[in-house]
Amino acid sequence: MAIWQYTFQILPKESLSTLSADSYFGISENLFDDESYWKLYLIKRNFFHAIQKILPKNKSWSSEIDLYGHQESNCFEVISDNEGNVISVSFRIDFTTNYESILSNILEFCGLNGLVILDERIKIVPWNYEQAQSVIMTSPQVKKYNQLLKKGKDLGS
Repeated sequence: MAIWQYTFQILPKESLSTLSADSYFGISENLFDDESYWKLYLIKRNFFHAIQKILPKNKSWSSEIDLYGHQESNCFEVISDNEGNVISVSFRIDFTTNYESILSNILEFCGLNGLVILDERIKIVPWNYEQAQSVIMTSPQVKKYNQLLKKGKDLGS
């Protein structure tokens, strides 16, 4: 992930109520393990082909990853197992671009398809553009990016 990107995880909504409280948001060593949430509801990778209407499908470095958009900019990634079952879904927003339409369309896709969006603190993000944008704009990445930008301008003066 680049400093100019903010990452969101996506989960099937039903899996949140099905898993027990002990395994809720399986976090270990500061890493979020979303595979157990996807394994409860076998969804094939082609479920996400509609994302091509939002971000063009591109070649990934792995045959197990469907990459929509560009790795270093706005992108949506679907990771699947050998049988084509989804085991992880995430998307990154490049906050230095005009991402409004992309974010709005991804939020709508998730809302219409019963998918929950989580921020980097593993908090549920509503399917609301203003709230999702607020998560991005108050993130440590945006703060750090702005500090570096200011520092660069100060050095150039």
